[in-house]
Amino acid sequence: MTSTEPVPPPGDAENQGAENDTEQIPGLLTESGPPSGTPGRRGRWRPFVAGLLILVAALLAPLSVIAIWAHDEVSNTDRYVATVAPLASDPIVQEAIVQRISSEIFNRLQIQTLTKQAADALAEQGLPTRITDSLAALSTPLAESIKKFVTDKIRTFVRSPEFAAAWEAANREAHTGLVAVLSGEGSDSVSVQDNKVTVKLATLIKAAQARLVANGFELAAKIPTVNAEFTLIESDQLGNTQTAYRALAAASRWLPVLALLLLAVAVWISRSRRQALLACGLAIAGSMLLLGLILNVLRPLYLDALPSTVHSHAAAGVVYDTLVNFIRLNLRAVMVVALAVTAGAWIAAPTGAPVALRRGLSRGAAWTRGTAGRSGMTTGPVGAFLYTYRTPIRAVVIGGGVLVYLLAAHPTGALSIKVLVVVVLLLLLHELLARPPAAAPDDTPGHPPRPRDGSEQAAAEAADLTTSSRSGR
Repeated sequence: MTSTEPVPPPGDAENQGAENDTEQIPGLLTESGPPSGTPGRRGRWRPFVAGLLILVAALLAPLSVIAIWAHDEVSNTDRYVATVAPLASDPIVQEAIVQRISSEIFNRLQIQTLTKQAADALAEQGLPTRITDSLAALSTPLAESIKKFVTDKIRTFVRSPEFAAAWEAANREAHTGLVAVLSGEGSDSVSVQDNKVTVKLATLIKAAQARLVANGFELAAKIPTVNAEFTLIESDQLGNTQTAYRALAAASRWLPVLALLLLAVAVWISRSRRQALLACGLAIAGSMLLLGLILNVLRPLYLDALPSTVHSHAAAGVVYDTLVNFIRLNLRAVMVVALAVTAGAWIAAPTGAPVALRRGLSRGAAWTRGTAGRSGMTTGPVGAFLYTYRTPIRAVVIGGGVLVYLLAAHPTGALSIKVLVVVVLLLLLHELLARPPAAAPDDTPGHPPRPRDGSEQAAAEAADLTTSSRSGR
């Protein structure tokens, strides 16, 4: 028996595809809006409780980022040293350290006093008064010349790799003390008093002293042990900061888990899980944006509150930016994930522009497969396998992206974007390669199944996507 079904001309393929879309997916084009909720998920309490849980989770999310910073950034020696090491090459910090070390060396050498004593000693040896008076008059310019020489040598040292190594060693030694300070204790390398956290500069001054002696300034060898300090943090709120640090460090592990559990419960009990997921993404992204704004607002407030004893506010600003950079990186990572969840929930909407987008993607993939098939290229049984098991394959791809993100020690915004791009590309590649089985419902019994053309494939896949989106509302 021969099929009498007319074969449409090639030019009518796209029009026929549009008709098939309308016939096979009537609800896709006629549904004016989503229903009020999933059947069986009634109750006035659901929106209120779900909204409350999302709000609490959004408040906990910034605290979770700060708690992880307090635990992983401040409490981990290697990561802390890696964070503050770039300060050694920052010109503003370098100049502040040059002035601090130079000041300590000059205060102990008393160069002008030494030059005057030298002139007096020469006068005692019977030199003419004219010569001794000239030497006394030269004591001040000579002292300034020596200061300039010493400062230039210190500046050269501070800009050298030797200083970078000494800076790293000093901060590594100081790290344990810094944690002790934030936990309310003191240490040999870092001290806290009068609302200040300071790092002792003895190691750096010794290195600068050795450099001066090596350059022929033998007088530097007479410099006694210097217990100078460089202020890292100075604030009237240091006591409150210590209390907050101890609390956040203790909550660094369970606080993020609690926030995620609240979001999961909110989605589970909501009337529309897709809409709840959309609200979760927007709420978390908004909380991360708020945290970033708070960090930017606190910076000038912190610098304005510094006392006059801090000589370089610019250096203090660089230190602030360096210490909170970890928070900024993590909030960007969380924001990218939250926006990705928001986008996914929006794309799954059963009506409106998301439907047109999904249908367009499905049509484009089907057209590409049809064009490739007419050229002799086909995915064959592999395409049928990918289509048959499309749901678990999509779940594996998305789950793999989530796993990569979770296994990263400290995910950043850049890493989140890379993972998201790879996941989207893999999903698009799967959509392109998956081919529905070559069967149609109106095939004549006893005869080979009629292959679907590109438009019918697009209609079937769009119907599948619509069914999936409705089941997740």
